[in-house]
Amino acid sequence: MGNAESSSETPRRKYDDDDDDDDDNIRRWLRRPTKKENDEGESSTQFSTVLKVGAAVAAGGLLTLGAYSTLSSSSPSPSAELEAHEVKRNKYNYERKIKIMSYNVWSSGMEVEKRMEAIGNLVKQYSPDIIFFQEVTPNIYKLFERSTWWQLYNTSVSSPDGRKPFCMLLSKLRVEMFKSITFSNSMEKELCLGVINVGLYKRLIVATSHLKCQTNEMTNSEERVSQAKEALRNLQQFPNVIFGGDMNWDEEEDGVFPLQGSWTDAWAELRTREPGWTFDTESNEMLKGRKPLQKRLDRFSCKLEEDFRMMNIEMIGKEAIPDLTYCNEKGMELPVLPSDHYGLIFTISSNV
Repeated sequence: MGNAESSSETPRRKYDDDDDDDDDNIRRWLRRPTKKENDEGESSTQFSTVLKVGAAVAAGGLLTLGAYSTLSSSSPSPSAELEAHEVKRNKYNYERKIKIMSYNVWSSGMEVEKRMEAIGNLVKQYSPDIIFFQEVTPNIYKLFERSTWWQLYNTSVSSPDGRKPFCMLLSKLRVEMFKSITFSNSMEKELCLGVINVGLYKRLIVATSHLKCQTNEMTNSEERVSQAKEALRNLQQFPNVIFGGDMNWDEEEDGVFPLQGSWTDAWAELRTREPGWTFDTESNEMLKGRKPLQKRLDRFSCKLEEDFRMMNIEMIGKEAIPDLTYCNEKGMELPVLPSDHYGLIFTISSNV
C-alpha cells in the first residue's frame, strides 16, 4: 500500500532520519490545542484518511473523546476498541485511560514468525493506545505489517529496507509529529519521539530508545549513561512526557538511572516491592543455560503534570508459546517465549 499524505485537517509529518527541525517546532505542536483545532481533529466522524507512514489506511473513523482508531473489516469490533479508551468517573472528576506498551521484540531469527505472532496476540489482548518497539528488523516489520492489528496504528517508520535493528513508535491516537534524534556518541542509536494529541485539548510527548548494551568484553557503561542523560535532557523541556524502552540499565555498573526534578520511575513508584526484571535467565525458560542475569533492562520514566497521572504497570510475555521448542547451543530442548525480554504495559489516566 502507498504512503498516505496528511490531510489539511490533521497536519502531521512523517518520521524522517534527516529531519533538521529544531525543538521550537515541537514546542509549537505542544501548545494546548484550541477548541477549533480540537473539534476539527476530534468531533468529525468523516475521517477516512489517516496518516499511516508506509500505508494508506482506508477505514471508518472511530472517535472516542478525541482519540480515533482506524478499523479494517478484519479488525476487532468497535466495542473492543472502546475499552482502550475507557472513561470512568472517580469521586473528583472523570478520567480516561491510556495504555502504552514497550517491547524489545528480539531481532533473532529463531522461530521469528511464531514469536511475532505471539507478540501480535499480546497487542490484540491488551489493545495498547501507543506501542514502543525495539530491535525491529526489516523482516519483523514486514511480519507485523501483514497483521490485522497493524492497521489500527499510525507508524513512525515508513520503509525498513536496509536498516539495522531499529526502534519504532505506533499510535492509535492522533499523531502530530514523529521525529528522531541521533545520539551524539553513536550514529546507530537514537531517540524516537512523537507528539500525540490525546484529545480533550491535551498533548503528550512519547519517546523510546534502545541504549547501548553490554558485550562480553565491555560494559559500555559510559556510552549508555551518556545516552540516557542526553535523552532526558532533550525531553526535559517539555511537559507531559513518557520515555520508555530497553535502557540496558545495570545499576551495579551504571548507578541510579539519571532522573532529576519531576521525573518518576514508573515501576519503582507503582511496584516498589517487586524487582521488575524484564531480562531474567531464571524465570524465562527459553534462556536456560545462559550466563545468569536478572536485570530491569526495560523501564518507563515519566514527567507528568496535573493533566495526567500514573495508574498501573505490569509485565507481559512471560508465558511460553504452546507446542513450540528449540535447541540451544548446548543442545538443550527449551520452550520458546515471544522474546528474550519481557514486555511492559504502562497505564496512565488523563483527567477530564
